[in-house]
Amino acid sequence: MQQAESVRTTYESLMERTRQLVQRKEETEAFVPSEEQYAVLHLTVEADGQEGGDRDLSRAQIGVRRFVTVIAQIVSGWGGQLIEASHQSYTAIFPMSEADAVGRSCLCGVQIVQAIDAVINPSLAEEGIPFRFRGGVGVSMGRVYSFHTGLSLPANSLYYGEAMTSAVEYANMTDGQVIVDKVVKEHFERSGSEYQVQFVPYRYHEWVGYRFHIG
Repeated sequence: MQQAESVRTTYESLMERTRQLVQRKEETEAFVPSEEQYAVLHLTVEADGQEGGDRDLSRAQIGVRRFVTVIAQIVSGWGGQLIEASHQSYTAIFPMSEADAVGRSCLCGVQIVQAIDAVINPSLAEEGIPFRFRGGVGVSMGRVYSFHTGLSLPANSLYYGEAMTSAVEYANMTDGQVIVDKVVKEHFERSGSEYQVQFVPYRYHEWVGYRFHIG
């Protein structure tokens, strides 16, 4: 009975505070939304390995921290900004106002895939950590909208846009490859590139993208 009363009181209190919250006027100058053109890179990742027990959990944390640190360094090194990260997905943006943002985002994706196979996984195996990461990268470009939430957690900014949706879909299509959409391919064809690149058609259900290969 006492627990039921506590639940009812909490519910009513939160509902009243919710009404007060939505009636409060927003300080629009403090939270100005933005719209910018970006190349968008999305990484979808999975970790294979045994879990269970304090020791395995501790070793899993070592693997995750190492993975995130490497990904963040590579993204930053190619001039990108990591805007979203979770256990299974990472999103980075590259401002189109900066030179060769699309090319750098694709090269970033290639290096991420190679770093997973050639650096991260071997280092974990050498230390006896039973985790192996694998993932695919999708790249698109277009408008990205940023909205400020006013919260420090879980995130102060939320990002939306067709380019982000497209990058996620293409990342989910593959494992161990970089898949770009038609917009990125046509951008390379229009602007030219000093890189020797190839775009190999890649179909996954109704989605058609292009495997990005660089010489």
